[in-house]
Amino acid sequence: MKVNYPERIDLTAEELKIILSQHRTLPNKQKIQALYWLKTGASQSLTDVAERLGVHRITVHRWLKQYSAGGLQELLKIRQATGRPRVIPSAVIAGLSQKLSEESCDFKTYKEIGQWVEDNYQISVKYQTLHKQLHYRMKAKLKVSKRLRKKDR
Repeated sequence: MKVNYPERIDLTAEELKIILSQHRTLPNKQKIQALYWLKTGASQSLTDVAERLGVHRITVHRWLKQYSAGGLQELLKIRQATGRPRVIPSAVIAGLSQKLSEESCDFKTYKEIGQWVEDNYQISVKYQTLHKQLHYRMKAKLKVSKRLRKKDR
């Protein structure tokens, strides 16, 4: 069964070409490219468009659904990624960052930092979560002198 997609697309091929040249982000370029190919007849099916763009056919179908619902504005709208909020609130992260940047900061272990967070913010944070936040996200290093090897003593 062949579906005629060019009739669903309000914009002309020339307009789509101009819009395509104006956008810089890959997702938006892909969406406009899909509309352009369907409008000009370069691709006859969603599956063909999806293969050419390297996305799933359901993704192209979702794009067309968004375009049908709200036009080009709805299709190109940047949506905020959803997900679970972080365990450590941003106020705690800001406080930790400030504390770690102080000269008088003398944390030797992550457990000490966890205790400090619990005392000041009344939040219990797991060791692993705290380590990931400090070490990988904040790139913070504990100010601990390295132990000397037996040879060096």
